[in-house]
Amino acid sequence: MKKFAGFPDRMQFTPLPNLFFSSLLAQIDDLAELKVTLHLFRALYEQRGFPRLVRLSQLAADRALLSMLQPPVGEPPDQRLLSALDRACARGTFLGAALQETSEDRCYFLNTALNRELLKQVERGERTLAEGAVTRVEWATLPEQRPTIYDLYEQNVGLITPLIAEELQQAEESYPPDWIEDAFREAVSYNKRHWRYVRRILENWATNGRGEDGKGRRHSKGSDSPSKYLEGKYSHLLQR
Repeated sequence: MKKFAGFPDRMQFTPLPNLFFSSLLAQIDDLAELKVTLHLFRALYEQRGFPRLVRLSQLAADRALLSMLQPPVGEPPDQRLLSALDRACARGTFLGAALQETSEDRCYFLNTALNRELLKQVERGERTLAEGAVTRVEWATLPEQRPTIYDLYEQNVGLITPLIAEELQQAEESYPPDWIEDAFREAVSYNKRHWRYVRRILENWATNGRGEDGKGRRHSKGSDSPSKYLEGKYSHLLQR
């Protein structure tokens, strides 16, 4: 094993989405996919303008990347690169768009709502890419998974602290996944983006029910005003 010399006191950083650590990282079980995913995060971050994309030809010409993908035995690095990219796109981390050229090339985008809409417009012929004509878009093919309570918190509230993580774990063990998802959705609809309000919604549903059909997001008693959750032992916190 070659020993790493350590980090300098001053250096550059490449940001990674919090969801990469809280949700995606645990799902990636292939080392080549993980290496290519991290490399693409950096490459996309270094791009400027819109859309931010990286071409397959650029990745295939990166000797450092191919060196990281060189296994002791088995498929060659360029084939491992393609396999890792296919897995990352199938997982939903990135979106791939095949280009029609003399030798087929591809463009890779981070899987965001903005980039999904862009590629839908390209598919419909409403937009074009400067890199060339697109022959197909490679959408995620893995089954869509319900967001975890940690995903919902980061998407709608903010950074998870150790204390909040403990409360989220307790809530995850206490309430059905659809309740948790609907409670976050209702809190956001009232512009109450904090965990205390979401927790109070769940407590009210557990105590008083969720409505006549069992699926509605409105409480079965009282008005649809957000003040209906501002009663009880947490009221002094929620009204701040």
